[in-house]
Amino acid sequence: MSAVEALQGGSHVAVFILADSGMGKSRLIEAVVAELGSEVTPVRIHGSASLSKVPYGVLGPFIVGLPVQEATSQLAVLRTLWSHLEEQKRATQKPLLLIVDDAHDLDEATAGILAELAAAGWAKLLVGAAARPGLPEPLLQLWFEGIAERHDLRPLTLAQTTEMLEGELGSQVLPNVAEILWEASGGNPMLLNGLLDDARKDGTLLRRNGVWLFTRHLNSHGDRLTDVVRRQLLLRSPEERQALNLVALAEPVSRELIESVVGEGAVGSLIDSELIRVTDPATGELRLWHTVYGDTLRNLISPARSLQLRQSLLRRMDSEPTSAEGLLRHVSWSIECGAEVEDRQLLRAAVLASRLYEDDLARKAAGLVKDPELQMAARAVIARTRYNASDYVAAREILDADFGQGTTLPSLLAGTLLWAAVLSALGHTPADIMERARVLQPAGERLAQARPEDAAAIRAAIAERMETMEAMVMALAGEYLPAPAAAGVAAGTRPANNLEATFRLCVDAERLLAAGKGLSAFAVMSQAIEAAGADHDELYFLADFLVVRAAAPAIQAGDWQAAETLLTGVVAGSEPSLISFGGGVHAAHGIILLYQGKAAQALNTLSAALEALRLTDPQQLFAFTAAMAFAAAAEVGAQTKAELFLADFENAPAALPRYMRALAAMAVVYGKARLGNYPGAIEELKRLGRPDDPGTDTSGLELDSLAFCLALGDTDSAPRLLELRDRLEGPRPAAICAYAAALGTDNAADHLEAAKTCEAAELWTFAALAYDGAAHAYRAAGDTLRERMANSQRKRCLDRADDLPGEGTAKSDDSLGILTRRERDIVALAVRGLTDRQIAAELQVSVRTVEGHLYRSYAKLNVKGREQLPGIGGR
Repeated sequence: MSAVEALQGGSHVAVFILADSGMGKSRLIEAVVAELGSEVTPVRIHGSASLSKVPYGVLGPFIVGLPVQEATSQLAVLRTLWSHLEEQKRATQKPLLLIVDDAHDLDEATAGILAELAAAGWAKLLVGAAARPGLPEPLLQLWFEGIAERHDLRPLTLAQTTEMLEGELGSQVLPNVAEILWEASGGNPMLLNGLLDDARKDGTLLRRNGVWLFTRHLNSHGDRLTDVVRRQLLLRSPEERQALNLVALAEPVSRELIESVVGEGAVGSLIDSELIRVTDPATGELRLWHTVYGDTLRNLISPARSLQLRQSLLRRMDSEPTSAEGLLRHVSWSIECGAEVEDRQLLRAAVLASRLYEDDLARKAAGLVKDPELQMAARAVIARTRYNASDYVAAREILDADFGQGTTLPSLLAGTLLWAAVLSALGHTPADIMERARVLQPAGERLAQARPEDAAAIRAAIAERMETMEAMVMALAGEYLPAPAAAGVAAGTRPANNLEATFRLCVDAERLLAAGKGLSAFAVMSQAIEAAGADHDELYFLADFLVVRAAAPAIQAGDWQAAETLLTGVVAGSEPSLISFGGGVHAAHGIILLYQGKAAQALNTLSAALEALRLTDPQQLFAFTAAMAFAAAAEVGAQTKAELFLADFENAPAALPRYMRALAAMAVVYGKARLGNYPGAIEELKRLGRPDDPGTDTSGLELDSLAFCLALGDTDSAPRLLELRDRLEGPRPAAICAYAAALGTDNAADHLEAAKTCEAAELWTFAALAYDGAAHAYRAAGDTLRERMANSQRKRCLDRADDLPGEGTAKSDDSLGILTRRERDIVALAVRGLTDRQIAAELQVSVRTVEGHLYRSYAKLNVKGREQLPGIGGR
């Protein structure tokens, strides 16, 4: 460690560690002291906020014998302190190390004496301080002079958070767990640990089938986090505490407004201490620095006190909040303290809360709406919250009762699109849904007759809603039509609104996807995302739906970068929906890995995604993901897991889009063949790839089916792939067809060229097969040197794929599945023969971290050491 080396060397007299509260300053200081061990004589000094104005206050225990009249003399204090320190040094015969924690609270006089001791070489300093306000001037001068080393601790990155969680939980962690905790904690280890402990304690974070995942949205007012916040409050003045409470209750809130209640000094102090921040300099908008403090602070305030604070703020407000977030906080605060809220404001807040997946608040606000004309819309919001939790039956019961019953146009249309989405999720066909939806037409006609002045507008709105609904259920079912959806525009049926246009584009993309035109389908889906816009009102989940549907053609085409960019955007921009929709994102990542030939990684990712989808599955991807997980498990020979995934697939509702339904069936057939119990697999795969669909091009489905056949060793599929080649788009189809062409010639050069094409497309299994074909051709020609080179390249590709199919990998899966991702990475490098130091350099971690992970891996795998890993690792 750099800090240890600095204190051991002769060029530095001090090491400063600066960081915000909770970043681990004290823990790092203790680690440095432990590392130095018996080399030094440690003497501890603690800064104190209560003594920061008292000269030499914190040195009291060391100068207790100093006469009162000399207590303010720097020379007398220095002499007495040094005498005390010398006694300790003589007892140990080791250099002095003064360990100073909370140095930002030192008085200036004490800081000056410590700086003098260090500068004179009498002792070395190990100092921890808050980044703001920072070090006292005398200590900072040591750094300016170049005789002190400074370390500023930064928040944890997402990767570091993931590693920390895996080390703490000792098992596989669903990616969205790390993403949500990292976002909520801001990378602060203290807050991260508090959130983690509270989530495990209250059941928000559970381990299911070896995977840690969130069962509901994160609770940020558990016991551990509450203790953290309480400790922070004890350090603040009454005015600062009041300011914190007001910001927590009203954020985002005007700085001017808060200062009018508590004064400028209190607000400025909290900003300096990074407890609150100005998020909009133009308006002076204030928020809490750490959002997780909000729920905790609000939970600590009694309803009576909350009402009192609300009234003190309302008296100074010119108007109610205008921003959506401000409205939501205002209504939530009013509900919490029992204040009256106008019905339309309650409904607006309920809609917003449901879109942000704050379902409890949405139900509370909607349930308080009293106006009969607004209650139907309020019940539709409650149905949304049930949809968020994948409770489609409950959502249907609420929506069915109101469907077609509205007495105004808004109430008649309220919840109709969500109703259609719910029925689609429950497996109803588009034809069945539209047949049931026809009750809207006579209901609309009755309304038009009752209001003749608005009759034309009412009839147009009903017709538009029916058309939008039909386009939506077709898109949800993944129907692909013989002609592009855009052809309807030329016939005079131009979409009436953005939603209808979006769904028509989705249907067109499905047709292109089935035809193997993945790049074109992706371009159409990009148009659909643009056409949808940002505000989807009733279909607040539309963005997530479109992203997953757009990822499908990118994955089929093998445009991994486009797919990853799309999926990363969901993770970065949709934190509130990660629990509800994160399973679909992880499933897409798993399918990318499976297509690339990284079966073991795909198995881990897909099995984790499956656990998330067991809880919430708004896009009905469970069956599809189970099929792909079954194929991945079969690929690596994990028989037990494969059987479980197959049972999941067979027991899941079959409400899959058409293309995904066919692909899932193929994956199941492939998996059964891999396990060796499906003799008719090739014929079945070819039949699935060429469904009886007159007038529809299904070259894309056939590509997928023949790719599975090739992977099973069926070289007879190659000629048909070459017939399809000109119809297909993207690097993945091109690479697979290149391998098929090489099979046709069985020429070594063609196999090598195909292998390079597959490598460029990152299809590692097909690249390995092509190199194997080249090796066979060289062997037949008696060219043993080139045969060895081809075999070496084949092994390299299989290493890139991570796991070999067959028995060895099956053993690896069953054994290594109990390791965390970081442990698996380190074990893999150890098996390759790298030393601990080489592994540390490769992964950019410390040697001690490598050693710790290896020791834990040995214990989990029940082996004694590195020499026993190759047999288990299967590498």
